[in-house]
Amino acid sequence: MLFVDEGTVLTSAGAASGIDLCLHILRRDLGVAASHHTARRLVAAPYRSGGQAQYVPRAVPEPLGERFAATREWALRHLGEPLGLDVLARHAAVSPRTFSRRFADDTGYTPMEWVTRARIDAARELLERSGRSIEQIATEVGLGTGANLRLHFQRVLGTSPSEYRRTFSRGGRG
Repeated sequence: MLFVDEGTVLTSAGAASGIDLCLHILRRDLGVAASHHTARRLVAAPYRSGGQAQYVPRAVPEPLGERFAATREWALRHLGEPLGLDVLARHAAVSPRTFSRRFADDTGYTPMEWVTRARIDAARELLERSGRSIEQIATEVGLGTGANLRLHFQRVLGTSPSEYRRTFSRGGRG
């Protein structure tokens, strides 16, 4: 891809590089928010350093079924609180065993895997939009400590919260 603008020549080779170049131009012309929005729609990182893995828009997948939609929505509003299997099953008005089995059928995840991924998504949003510390974010999303947040973040996303913040925050590159 070749782009000439006011005497500046920007080039890229390959499809991924072309996307990177387009995101760079969006970032430059319309700002970081527009670039990040577009990158998420493309399921691409708004800025990639060499060898950086692409990020998916959300760790919590769209559910396949709606059986426990109200419980999932309730859990998303209460991520900072203890959300064990018994608590979730009680909210859904079914036994823990039934909840666990049907929840996995609906989402593809056990309830606790889903809660962890939802907490990671909430942490991602806070990392992007706030200056809160890793410890504060961990407490707010229900992961307890910064070490626990780092562990789950690495496991789910393959990166650290600090690197994620540098890449995706409004004050980050761009």
